[in-house]
Amino acid sequence: MIKRFFHNLNSLRVAYILISGQATVLYGAATFSEDVDLWVEPKSDNWNKFLKVLKNMNAKVYKLTLPVSMELIKKGHGYHFQIPSKDEKSGFWFLDVMGLVPRVGSFKNCLKNVNNKKTDWGKLPVIGIRDLVELKKTRRLEDYPVISNLVRIEYENLYCLKKIKNNDWKWILKNSFNIEDILYYLNSHNTAKTVSANISRKCLPFCLKAVANPKKFEEYMRKASNEIALEIERLRQLDRKYWNSVINELKSLNQDNQLLPSGNKVPCSVTD
Repeated sequence: MIKRFFHNLNSLRVAYILISGQATVLYGAATFSEDVDLWVEPKSDNWNKFLKVLKNMNAKVYKLTLPVSMELIKKGHGYHFQIPSKDEKSGFWFLDVMGLVPRVGSFKNCLKNVNNKKTDWGKLPVIGIRDLVELKKTRRLEDYPVISNLVRIEYENLYCLKKIKNNDWKWILKNSFNIEDILYYLNSHNTAKTVSANISRKCLPFCLKAVANPKKFEEYMRKASNEIALEIERLRQLDRKYWNSVINELKSLNQDNQLLPSGNKVPCSVTD
């Protein structure tokens, strides 16, 4: 049924990007994700085509779903649906959809960076790995090992192609949260050491000192690890701040009984 769903999206030329959990699985940075997450371009005609696909799939509204309006879509609210696996008696799979996602810029710009990957569900537009890293800088602690995995995969791809440039090293060293990986990059590549000296990231000077001074390795490792932990907490706070207004509006609409009832059919069209 998921394959049919994506086939229908592509047939109607819905503009979408696969993001979040399933994207990390396809890149090999995670092993499992329960839901399918999509970024659907926030245009009314595009969402109308998307809703038509959902209707044809007998999708139902899932919990905490707002009215499907362009105003709310463009504010970054999430929409949650359940779609029958084969028929409703066989269970459902879950679909989370957004028209605006945090930290990665516009849909149009991110579309330039997608990787069209062959999957069991067909050929799908998957969010670019660097955009995915930004998207995964959430309040969830478990996302940071996944980010480091994505960075390592990007490094390995570039290394195999012998295409690691200074800007690539800057991105790699700024975005890995795995201290062992950072030390490996610095130990293995002189260019990485040179570039790291010009990056304002508090953990990097301690990592460089750990590489240069084996006698104080553990001391500098502890200091670098502490800085990484503080950096992660700052990013988590920024993510909380981003979602505050969205969550408050959701709570307000819920109190006013304006959310779509769970189990209802999907609306036929988006409102302006």
